[in-house]
Amino acid sequence: MVFFLTGCLKKQPVKDVKEITFWTLQLSGFSDYINEVIAEYEKLRPDIKIKWIDVPFSEGEKRALAAVLSRNPPDLINMNPDFSSTLASKGALINIKNLITKEQEENYIEIGWQSLSIKDFVFGIPWYITSAVTFYNTEILEKAGITKNEMPETYADLEKISDRIRKNAGKYVLMPTLIENGQMLKFFNKEDIAIVNDAHNLAVFNVPQAEEVLSFWKKFYTKEFIPAESITQGHRDALGKFQSGETAFIIAGANFSKIIKENSPQLYSKMGVSRQLTGLSGKADFSIMNLAIPKKSRYQQEALDFALFLTNAENQLKFCKLAPILPSEKHALTSDFFTQEITGDLMEKSRIISAKQLQNPLSPIPALNNRKDLYEIIDFMTQEAILGEKSSKASIDNAVKEWNKILSEN
Repeated sequence: MVFFLTGCLKKQPVKDVKEITFWTLQLSGFSDYINEVIAEYEKLRPDIKIKWIDVPFSEGEKRALAAVLSRNPPDLINMNPDFSSTLASKGALINIKNLITKEQEENYIEIGWQSLSIKDFVFGIPWYITSAVTFYNTEILEKAGITKNEMPETYADLEKISDRIRKNAGKYVLMPTLIENGQMLKFFNKEDIAIVNDAHNLAVFNVPQAEEVLSFWKKFYTKEFIPAESITQGHRDALGKFQSGETAFIIAGANFSKIIKENSPQLYSKMGVSRQLTGLSGKADFSIMNLAIPKKSRYQQEALDFALFLTNAENQLKFCKLAPILPSEKHALTSDFFTQEITGDLMEKSRIISAKQLQNPLSPIPALNNRKDLYEIIDFMTQEAILGEKSSKASIDNAVKEWNKILSEN
């Protein structure tokens, strides 16, 4: 009888365990955290097994595209909005809006959903966010004679002190990486210049304000306020210029302070931080990563359930304490970790400033199909205008014409 009762009390194995395949993008450095979240979820849902695969960033898009179009795709994939929107336009992702409740939706900041939507189609669940801040070299500014009252908040403010930085300190103001991934579009957006119409089938940035923005950067280039490499090189070179003491300012993610503290402690001791430089809008832009569910996933609802668990307030806050990122979950964002200054350290200040910027975020540039082709057109437009090969107006008009050829095909 004792043996019989013992056998009855033994935990019976769960039948029909569903294996959810979960892909992340270069997060192997946070394996302890990811595995902990998975273990906690599997305790709550013994009927589900999570198979985690981390993909190198350089291979992310290529492997994800092949996977979602295959017969056996992952059930949940970590992506950026640009690539997610491309897959959504190919009919490869599900519409999250059809599966979540209004209560679940309201747990996330509104701007997160806006970044992951094409009209009424929501192609991803918001995850972690970054919002760049402005770092500056106090030694260069002192040498240039720039006072605290003259610290720039906008690009127009920056122009007022650029000449003195160049003449008095012999340094560049900053390196804006003008032809990287359609960077000029971000400058247009900061000045509240519309990029496309509501239907997303017509480019509308051929306006005088856009010409002024392009001419502004041409002036900076001509007067050597920015390095010549600004129209040939990318953000890594911009980081290098600041780290080597050649530029007074840099707009970068909060993690940049950690990199400098580890690699160049002398420079770190000379650095200050302020809010992101803005345009007329006064709003700060940001980047977001999301979780997408392929349409061919066998376990769409289960994948969504795990995604909502991974991105809940508790788990996002844990992640943010390990990495210099911001949460997309409203309650996590209001934590003391993002609002109270304790040590006064540069990294802490960067985090608090970055989080505060999400209270007044810039509306994202609409997610568009064929983004790589569109960005290449913008980068070419920028380069030819700044080099004086065409006027700002002619360059923009031509870019709009090329954009409309592509947009009309979508």
